[in-house]
Amino acid sequence: MKHVLLGTTALVAAGLVASNAHAAQGVQLGLGGYYVAAAGLVLSQDDGTGEPGHNTRDIVFRQDVEVYFKGETTLDNGLTVGATIQLEGQQSNDQIDEVWAYFKGGWGQVRFGDDDDASEQLHYLIPGASNAFGVDTPYFEFSNSGQVTFQTNSTVLDLSSDATKIIYFSPTFAGFSFAVSFAPDRRGEDQYSGFVTGNNPSGTSRSNNNAQLQNVFSAALNFDHDFNGVSLATGVGFAEGQYENTGTNAQADTEWGVDGHLIVSFSGFTIGGAGRYVENYNNNITVGISGQDLWVAGIGGTYNWDAWTVGLAWSHGEYDISSNNDTDIVDIVQVSGRYDLGPGISLDAMVGLNNAHTDNGPSDTTWETGVGFYIGF
Repeated sequence: MKHVLLGTTALVAAGLVASNAHAAQGVQLGLGGYYVAAAGLVLSQDDGTGEPGHNTRDIVFRQDVEVYFKGETTLDNGLTVGATIQLEGQQSNDQIDEVWAYFKGGWGQVRFGDDDDASEQLHYLIPGASNAFGVDTPYFEFSNSGQVTFQTNSTVLDLSSDATKIIYFSPTFAGFSFAVSFAPDRRGEDQYSGFVTGNNPSGTSRSNNNAQLQNVFSAALNFDHDFNGVSLATGVGFAEGQYENTGTNAQADTEWGVDGHLIVSFSGFTIGGAGRYVENYNNNITVGISGQDLWVAGIGGTYNWDAWTVGLAWSHGEYDISSNNDTDIVDIVQVSGRYDLGPGISLDAMVGLNNAHTDNGPSDTTWETGVGFYIGF
């Protein structure tokens, strides 16, 4: 994800002139979003004992829909002001997914509201061909393993999720750009139910929630450049936060992590990898236990010609589960393809293997395939 930001003069300067400025026209409202859906077929699933997986379906339907509302205007002094609201297309506990306002110009962009950490904003996923499937933060994964807590892998580092925060995106200098963000806490509605009290969906909440992170800082640095037909994208990110109300001696005081990516594109090929590491992570079984770590890494490649794109990718994740002294291990391999019917419209397909197991238990091996479509608007 790329952001074009602004210059080096202080934000105060922009504020001094804004009071005397006016827009050539009022804020213009626009609509956007996407609809992505797929039908999956579980070809086989073995829970490690020679028996099929329990309580799983052979045929699975999935969909994911969001609608974006965006208003923006450029003032006579050159300052661009706008706001974005993202609405989930299906009924959800988090019906308004993200909402923020922004101010941008030659000095960069400042964003305030519910949005992802800086480390996620500048992160690139493991290359994949599909808009519907993938081995890294996929839209859809059909495996339903009973052996592990985690079903998919993600290289995204986003400690504060969509908590209310302030983010600054720099301009791009010779291919380099950076972003920093700060959230006073990981707001209640973004935490797992049952762990949090004093939820305040309109902003920060109280400071005594067992599972909640506070003072979450994140930063990322990217380099994107084209060298005579060879494009390089690489970057690193960092995030750290302190747990509120640590409770027991086993409870960690902080959670922190790093991520990174390296992607090269040339002559229709895109090849690269990405990864993340998190220490003392929080999940829905244990709450920031000291020494409970995770790491995910993977590689992938795609080839594009005309309207067709094909790809092969793999990701590997290891997740400490302190409640049973196990480590969840998830490997995902996928061959994927995409045919672009038109701008923002594609047909997608995937054949893949999901192998999930603990270091003290049997493996759950799922062979799966799926077809789907993506409509962006």
